[in-house]
Amino acid sequence: MNKREVGVVEYPLSQSVRKALLGISGIREECDNGTFYFSQYGRLFGIVDADGISLVVGEECLEEALRRPGAKLEHPGGKRCKGVVKVSAAKCTETDLDFWLLLALPTNQGTIDPITFH
Repeated sequence: MNKREVGVVEYPLSQSVRKALLGISGIREECDNGTFYFSQYGRLFGIVDADGISLVVGEECLEEALRRPGAKLEHPGGKRCKGVVKVSAAKCTETDLDFWLLLALPTNQGTIDPITFH
């Protein structure tokens, strides 16, 4: 994990994501203007901001992901993003977060050897 910028506002959700990803190989974190970007082996999979977390989810998992409480398809600038799901911070308990990260990590989308949490 990268060193975070001094004076950056930290969100409880970004701390939870960081904790859940401890020990997972290839993880990189970057922060820009209070938004936290998480990638694995150079592939962005999660963005945490004040509203929650946006995750890149494979097409095969998208329908199931959208059935979960607090999840909706991302529409930045009014355009639908293929496979990007926004989850409200209130709906990201530790168990929920593990589910979301397992769906979103590039290692679990067939590009790298799969991993499991706790």
